[in-house]
Amino acid sequence: MTDFAQGFLSEPFDEVRSAVRNQYANWRDVLMSLNEQCVATQHELRVNVDMPRELLGGTLFARTLASSQAAVILLEHGLPAQAKAVLRSALESLFALAAIEAKPELALPLAQSQEANKRSMADKMLQWRSPELKASLSAQVSEAELREMASNRTRDFNTAQLAEAAGMMDWYLSMYALLSFPAHANVSDLVAHLVTDDQGNITELKNEPEVEGQESVWAFAIEIQMRAARAVGGIFGINTVDLQTYAKTLNGLVA
Repeated sequence: MTDFAQGFLSEPFDEVRSAVRNQYANWRDVLMSLNEQCVATQHELRVNVDMPRELLGGTLFARTLASSQAAVILLEHGLPAQAKAVLRSALESLFALAAIEAKPELALPLAQSQEANKRSMADKMLQWRSPELKASLSAQVSEAELREMASNRTRDFNTAQLAEAAGMMDWYLSMYALLSFPAHANVSDLVAHLVTDDQGNITELKNEPEVEGQESVWAFAIEIQMRAARAVGGIFGINTVDLQTYAKTLNGLVA
């Protein structure tokens, strides 16, 4: 038995991992096979760093893959809520990736939007209230510099805009919305920590590995990797992942 004295930091976690792998063997087999092809694709990319679309495409594909892989690690530790939160992050990079595939003209303004990110951070820094925080900031950047950054009018992109540009608004309104509940610790998602009796009365709280009910999360991870492979293939003009076969296999698992 795993000693759970350190919660989810306890080691080893082999018992939970084995339980998850046994219960979701078919899902994991599909994802691991797909992931292997996606990683091979990543290594085969020849990125022209002087072309914003290729540079962004390569990095967004890498981030999407890494996030989906992180979700699998969390699932195998019995942390499906946390896996969902990470998959939400994977979707955000996927929307951007698919957007520049569908609309190449978005690549340059999206690359330039880092200035908008600085604007957002500068605006928040100017609102800091703690004297200690303000003092640590003033030693690195002046208020005048922050105000200059905050006044920058570089175009920004939000998640919904990128999903729309990618032709993935249904994904935004369904999968992304569902994954947002655990990401924001919505009360409706926190009920997973409650233990109830036959009458529905709360008897205790739990915070232990959760092995049951992971099917949809595995499906989300597979779908995200498939869509990422399609998008990066469109950007670089390659076709290294048999998406049709994976889609058929996934449909068989979901049915």
